[in-house]
Amino acid sequence: MSEITEFIEHYTPSGHERIAFAWNGKHAEEFIDANQSFRWTVVQECLANSERVPLPLLENLFLADADWAVQAWGAPGHFAPLGGALLVRGGSAALESFSKGFNASFDTFGACHEIQLPESLLPSLITSVHEMQEHVTDEHQTARLDSTLELFQKLQQPNVATGWVKIVPGTEVSDIQIVRPRWYRKAWEWFLRKSS
Repeated sequence: MSEITEFIEHYTPSGHERIAFAWNGKHAEEFIDANQSFRWTVVQECLANSERVPLPLLENLFLADADWAVQAWGAPGHFAPLGGALLVRGGSAALESFSKGFNASFDTFGACHEIQLPESLLPSLITSVHEMQEHVTDEHQTARLDSTLELFQKLQQPNVATGWVKIVPGTEVSDIQIVRPRWYRKAWEWFLRKSS
């Protein structure tokens, strides 16, 4: 049995530190996530055999990659399939973790528009989100659930990814502009920081 297979089959919360996002605090070429290589190898094995993967492992992988996406300014190519595996494996029990990872950044939000779920699963997920919404008082959780519900409703239609473009590493770009806030916006933000 390989190290990866053993890690997956015997996963416990103590194994979380091996797959957690372990960032060095830097960006661009200096960006390092010490656990990325191991975590992504585990993800590939999990995607190949998701029916036997413990739900807590799928949740922790998904959330670690969401943390990665926030700092790396992009989402890993496997983010949507991992989110799909999480929802198929966990159903309603995975909704809280899914909504956190899905809404972690613009990139995770966009990536999940490529998610593929069985049509038969969507009605129960939508019902579960509605039930969760009835008991939520935290505005951040409410916003996450609203966004998650909207995604599931879009997934019931064939054109869910319309308007989203995926740019893979190595794609040549040109005519890039840096957008900066106008001076009065900067002054207002400075005023708000000083007054709080």
